[in-house]
Amino acid sequence: MDLLVQFAQKVVEAVSKISPFAISLSDHNGYIIGSTDSSRVGTYHLPSKEVIEKNDHIIFDKVQIKNMVNVYEGIAFPLQFDHKTVGVLGIIGPPAQVKPYGLLIKNYVEIMWQETFHRQITDMKAKTRETFAQYILLNEVVQTERVKQYCGVLGIPYGKKSFCIVIDIGNSLLHSAKKHISIDQLKDNLLRCTQEAYICTDCGLATFLNSEKIVVVRQVGSEGEYRELLQQFEKQSRELIRLYRIYSIKDPSIAAGSLSPAIEQVSESYHEAVKLIQFAKERSLESNIHTIFDWEIILEQLPLETSKEYRNKIQFRIHTLMEHDRFKEMADLFIAYCENNMNISQTAKVLFIHRNTLIYRLKKIEEMTGLNTSNFQDCILLYLALKK
Repeated sequence: MDLLVQFAQKVVEAVSKISPFAISLSDHNGYIIGSTDSSRVGTYHLPSKEVIEKNDHIIFDKVQIKNMVNVYEGIAFPLQFDHKTVGVLGIIGPPAQVKPYGLLIKNYVEIMWQETFHRQITDMKAKTRETFAQYILLNEVVQTERVKQYCGVLGIPYGKKSFCIVIDIGNSLLHSAKKHISIDQLKDNLLRCTQEAYICTDCGLATFLNSEKIVVVRQVGSEGEYRELLQQFEKQSRELIRLYRIYSIKDPSIAAGSLSPAIEQVSESYHEAVKLIQFAKERSLESNIHTIFDWEIILEQLPLETSKEYRNKIQFRIHTLMEHDRFKEMADLFIAYCENNMNISQTAKVLFIHRNTLIYRLKKIEEMTGLNTSNFQDCILLYLALKK
């Protein structure tokens, strides 16, 4: 019934735009909760109780209402939802004039009521999905029983392996909503696009984590299925980006984390995906779609994954180079040399220097480090020490 109270004035305003008659809405206790004449809101309307008891419309003419308080001529209709009478619609005016429009207005109000009810149920489910996602992704430790309860409410199978896909749309949501449709409608459309692109209408959880991130907690039956999904991931993500453009969502960053043994542990997969996106942005990587198995990402992260102690040992060994007054220039040159496959001509072209200049500087690096820049193993050691 609380929903009817919230809904009443919205109905009055909507009906007033299409009806020549004033109206009122009463709750099941007979109190007016919405009216064209706002001064009547909160007052008791005795005939409404009679309408509810009879569950049929009642006509009130001038003779009948002569000695009645707070009653106007017109027709009162019972409002029904889910086969139950939930309130009364009063249409004010001469009954003969009201009657041709009465059932149309009654049906319109009931349809609005149903749409509002279902919208609120949909919103409640969406909020529950968001709350569940925040619980399992943003907390390092979660309660198994609570996770089971959420899964039961949302119809998510419990006990399957899971991984997380993160779609970072930045501030596009607010920007696009101003141009096109309401934020709620835009969010619904984006989630539908996400489920369509990843073909996952019933394989896990897809929701907004906040205004900037959409997450998909994808469930799989085996590690083999996970690998198969990763093979399709880039193609599906490209399709998602195409669908998002329809709603002016441009250049989202997308990443998939590793496989977790259970949904309770999927936060690790989420944080991996977030780190991939952050890392790619910091390094200005060309692609905006990433997984933990991307060779480009693995190569870029390799120096960072080397232990601090090991890096310190190498850096101690090459202290002469690191203390050189042109160290940064020399380091950038060597890294470019490695990233161009140790090809002298190609590196010189990229750096816009003569190849003899490059050779001279590489020789200087050899003198300061004792490493052979033509030797692959030596270059790996120095690359790991210098790459940041």
